[in-house]
Amino acid sequence: MNEEIKKLGEPSPGEYETLNRQMLEERLGLFIKDLLKHDISRLVHLIYRHDVNEASFNRALGEPGIERQAQAIAGLVIDRELQKIETRKRYKSSNKKNLPK
Repeated sequence: MNEEIKKLGEPSPGEYETLNRQMLEERLGLFIKDLLKHDISRLVHLIYRHDVNEASFNRALGEPGIERQAQAIAGLVIDRELQKIETRKRYKSSNKKNLPK
């Protein structure tokens, strides 16, 4: 695994809440860059598992240079996870409104 990734280490559960988007993208970008270099099939599997739009992923792969590709993909993953959070919030609040009193 990439030395940069090892140096940063996995954020602790509490640390995730204090990381801003830029820091998240940087850390995730390092991980994705390593996958782009060494295990593209695992990256594709993870992208599929996180339900990232395939066309957007392919556009990100078309970016010039591995650094830009990794950052673009990291942004897509974060955007998709934020979308899922919002969808769950909306679904949860709409279910509460429909519950009998």
